Amino acid sequence: MHHSSFFKELTTFHKPQKAPFRLIGAGICMAVPLFIGYFSNNLLIGSFGSLGIFTFLYYQTLPLKNLLIRLSSIGAFLLFGNLVGVLSTHIPWIIPIVIALMAFLARIIFRLYRIAKPGAFFIVMVTAMGSGTKIPLEKVPTMMSYVLLGVLTSLVVAVLLYFVEGETVEPEKTISLQERLYTDPAALLDALHYAAILFLATYISQSLHLTNAYWMVVSCAAVLQGDNLRAVMHRNVQRIFGTMIGLLIAALLLSISFTSLETIFLICFFFLTVEFFIRRNYAIANFFTTPMSLLLANLARHQYLVSLLNYRLIGIVLGSLLGLLGAFVLTTCLKFYNRAYQLDENLDKETE
Repeated sequence: MHHSSFFKELTTFHKPQKAPFRLIGAGICMAVPLFIGYFSNNLLIGSFGSLGIFTFLYYQTLPLKNLLIRLSSIGAFLLFGNLVGVLSTHIPWIIPIVIALMAFLARIIFRLYRIAKPGAFFIVMVTAMGSGTKIPLEKVPTMMSYVLLGVLTSLVVAVLLYFVEGETVEPEKTISLQERLYTDPAALLDALHYAAILFLATYISQSLHLTNAYWMVVSCAAVLQGDNLRAVMHRNVQRIFGTMIGLLIAALLLSISFTSLETIFLICFFFLTVEFFIRRNYAIANFFTTPMSLLLANLARHQYLVSLLNYRLIGIVLGSLLGLLGAFVLTTCLKFYNRAYQLDENLDKETE
């Protein structure tokens, strides 16, 4: 009985509101650092700059001042996440702690300030990717300037988009952080749970010595984006299925030797495709995230690719299942807690 509806929900196609300009904006954001990197003969600018452009994906129709505060804060958060991730590689045992702390901060702040999807996900992603990239300390400032380039590109494109869309909304009234916490006390528990599962994911992926261990962490974080257990189950199935198709596309593409320029065009194309599908159908979006991220990884440093594909699949399946397990455990614990809490309340009433 439930199976057919579950499958139907998996394959539904959502129709988001107006998006064509945002799609073009996202494409421009991805292209700028990649082409700057290409023409200055330094592909690392493209690789690191592309981490900063995730700022743009948090664009929302807001008054210009609020929009700039929102995007520059998120950009600073992304930059900081990547920086602590990169620095943590010099003391490997702190990597799980760093990722868990960043995940906790991102999850609680984004929830309290109602920064909905993609939420904390990209913060965790760039932190985890940083922790998988060992850079000599003297080169860290240079790499961070590339990420900053991506953030600044996003801000410029966002301002342009704001004037192109020409829509205005009423500014929201400011609510203090304390007030936000008071009205949403579950945020703290949710953030702790999120951080704990990602700590575990990082720890396991490091213990298993997975190449590019961050894939397991990123996958786990992506699955935990679901709002409830059913949504998490959906994302779990969609992510694993989507990734398998994505790996086939990636294997095909990586067997062809593209020039750097062709690779850049492909990355931009996939980024646009992901942006187009991500709100419509998560599984289809995953067909394209995998080849996109593998091409990005391959742009700056050419790795032996067959092993890359295997590790990505292992990391993603393990991460998705761990995310599902974590969500299941929390949901079950909360049910028991609520039941016990209600029983206690009833008993208290009876004894009065």
